[in-house]
Amino acid sequence: MEAQIKILNELAGMLHFSTNVEYDLAFLEYKFNLNEGWDSITIWCEKEGENIPPKFNADKKLINELCQKLHANMQAQTGGDWRKFILTIDKDSEVKTQFIYEIQSCMDEFKDE
Repeated sequence: MEAQIKILNELAGMLHFSTNVEYDLAFLEYKFNLNEGWDSITIWCEKEGENIPPKFNADKKLINELCQKLHANMQAQTGGDWRKFILTIDKDSEVKTQFIYEIQSCMDEFKDE
C-alpha cells in the first residue's frame, strides 16, 4: 500500500506542478488495452465549469511508466486489474482517484457521437 501511495503522490505532484494554469479541477486519465496494444494519457483542467487547455510541461513518458507501475503494484497486492485510472485535484489540492475495471477500447470516445 505504501508503494501505491508513493506513486499516487508523485503523479499528483506532477499534475499539479506541471499544469501552469489556475484551475478548479485538474484531471489525469490513464487507460490501456493490452489486447489492442495501446495506452493513452489525457490531461485537462476545468475552471468555473469550463474546460481550459492546460499548459502541461511534465514528461508523459514518466507518467506512463508510473501508471504502469501503479497497475502492476495494485494487481500484485489485491489482484485488481483496472483498465482506466483517473486522478483529480481540486483547487484546494485535495486528490481523488477513480479506478475503472471495464476493458477499454480505443473507439470508446467515438461511441457517443
